[in-house]
Amino acid sequence: MTPHASALAPARTLTAVEFEHLAVVPPELEWFANIRNARTRRAYHNDVSDFCRFVGISAPEDLRTVTRAHVIAWRRHLEERHLEASSVRRKLAALSSLFEYLCEKNTVAHNPVQGVHRPKLATNEGLTPAISDAQARALLDAPPAHTLKGKCDRAILATLLYHAIRRGSVSEVDF
Repeated sequence: MTPHASALAPARTLTAVEFEHLAVVPPELEWFANIRNARTRRAYHNDVSDFCRFVGISAPEDLRTVTRAHVIAWRRHLEERHLEASSVRRKLAALSSLFEYLCEKNTVAHNPVQGVHRPKLATNEGLTPAISDAQARALLDAPPAHTLKGKCDRAILATLLYHAIRRGSVSEVDF
């Protein structure tokens, strides 16, 4: 590093002890830390904890001994508890996500959740309620037709309606 570059570099904020502790974080715990959404992290933590209690795992390293048979037995147990199919699917997805991460880190050789049957959802349609034709027409007619902004708004609304894009997805876009 050149003397000029070192003057621009920020001071180190981790102590040597902190650095050493972070260097030995098990990948199982690292996976949790990588989940940014607090709700998802909490749900996945509960799901993986439920699995660990079921199979008797007490240390993160014990996940490395899990087989597909363990996952199938847990799925059966979840179904016997009469959980909704969507809940069972989410729990299996959480466990699968963890094992995919462990595979990426070469901690396990394969994902034991892969190939485990997941319950089908009871409907072919999405859970988001659709708007009626009359509501769609009223929405399209709301912007003024004679202004440039109104025409632009109508075009955007028509595109969103045609592709059935959810309102929540649209609010994330900065127009």
